[in-house]
Amino acid sequence: MADQGCRNLCMGLNIHFPYLVETRARWEEPVDKGGVCFSRSQEEDFKDYLSRAVLPALDCILAWLDSGESVTLSASGLAIEQLIGSENDGAEVLTQVMRHRYVDNLGQTYYRSVAGLFEKINEFIYQINRHADLVEGLARRRPQVYESTEFVFKSSLADTLRTLGFLALYSEGHEHLLSAINPNYVYSCRKLPLLLRNCRLSDDIAHRFHDQTWDRYPLTAEKYARWVAETPGDCTHIRIDAGIFSGARGADPLFREFFCALPEALHSQDVSTTLPSLVARNRPWGELQLENLGLCFSDTITSLTGIQNIHQQSAFWCLEHAGDLITDQESWRRLQSTAHFSRMAITSGSCGRVAVKRTGKEAYDYFAAYLRGLARCEAASQPQFRSQLAARALRCLPPDKAFHFHSGSRFTGYSAHSMKEFSLLLEFIADEVFRFHQDRGDFSRWITEVLRDITLARNMAQCRDPAEAAQVVRDRFRKLCRLL
Repeated sequence: MADQGCRNLCMGLNIHFPYLVETRARWEEPVDKGGVCFSRSQEEDFKDYLSRAVLPALDCILAWLDSGESVTLSASGLAIEQLIGSENDGAEVLTQVMRHRYVDNLGQTYYRSVAGLFEKINEFIYQINRHADLVEGLARRRPQVYESTEFVFKSSLADTLRTLGFLALYSEGHEHLLSAINPNYVYSCRKLPLLLRNCRLSDDIAHRFHDQTWDRYPLTAEKYARWVAETPGDCTHIRIDAGIFSGARGADPLFREFFCALPEALHSQDVSTTLPSLVARNRPWGELQLENLGLCFSDTITSLTGIQNIHQQSAFWCLEHAGDLITDQESWRRLQSTAHFSRMAITSGSCGRVAVKRTGKEAYDYFAAYLRGLARCEAASQPQFRSQLAARALRCLPPDKAFHFHSGSRFTGYSAHSMKEFSLLLEFIADEVFRFHQDRGDFSRWITEVLRDITLARNMAQCRDPAEAAQVVRDRFRKLCRLL
């Protein structure tokens, strides 16, 4: 039998404001007290985001709730803490929304982070519990549905989430899935109900609402409600970012008019709003692996699902290891936000997030600034470690201090920004690349001059192939970690 059109819709609002790194800082600059390697205009930027986007969005959401509609709220711990600390009534409005009986507050990592990709699970669990505690304190109930970030697609996390008390998991329903599965049904991942956001319909709002070149422009509430009603499935899950409510000089009146008119248009199509905690009770249509929902790449260096390029991969490797090198854990956790990794890509924004396009230079410049920020935080922590030699040798390096692998005729595209990454890349480089650098003494010279590890430099000079070199570096890395 042919699928009938959806008669239920979960409308989700996303509120998040990360601490971005200060792109003008040099890596040699000392870190101020409190680990300030972040944007110097953070407070003013958040006030702008609050007035232009968050408050208008919450005002519209309250109008929905007052008329009996249901809304899903996704607010990161970073956004909530900054909102509570601001001098306005935003915290009161947010609390009012979070406590409403027609609202599901989604669980997530406190910093909306990549912690779920770390080899050790303890940081991921810490952030989830910290966020759930914050939400429970404001909403008077703990989140029941967990929201996966756009970078984290690991099926093993479903077992952890079930242990933490979650009843279902939200993930992305990317465009490449639509030919194989319908995102408007409930699935399961390791027996945990899995809900998929409809990225196409979410992006019709987030990306195409103002696009006058779009062949379906303009988007009206009536037109959109008809699309939802004609979409096969049980429930359509829509996500929109609060930033969509922001116009050039404040709240966008066109979008606000569209959004406020949507409930009536949906009812005219016999579509009702509902909550994900209710939809998750439906019978699953099949088992899915989260790895199949992400963005996969054939390049083994960028093999982590959701990581799009080698710069993001390098930053992730440096970030994960920095947890042992940065004593200011709050700064380290702020550096985990997915927004940092999005800014290292030429294009970002999908499934209801505001679309952003950057030049290759802009993406690279942010990557370089991010590594400088990590390096500065690590440098500030070095005096507190038992072995200064180990802390210095293990630290993250900005691009101008990295080791850049070359074939003799061209740059390979791979650079090592830490001893850890150096060991990983040695496992993949071609023999001719290794021989080119080894014959010239490049490896030992870089280790001596930059990492300042005479022992490793001496051992590296004796290596005959990449595999042996990788093992030598791994062994030295483990020993230095123990010396910390």
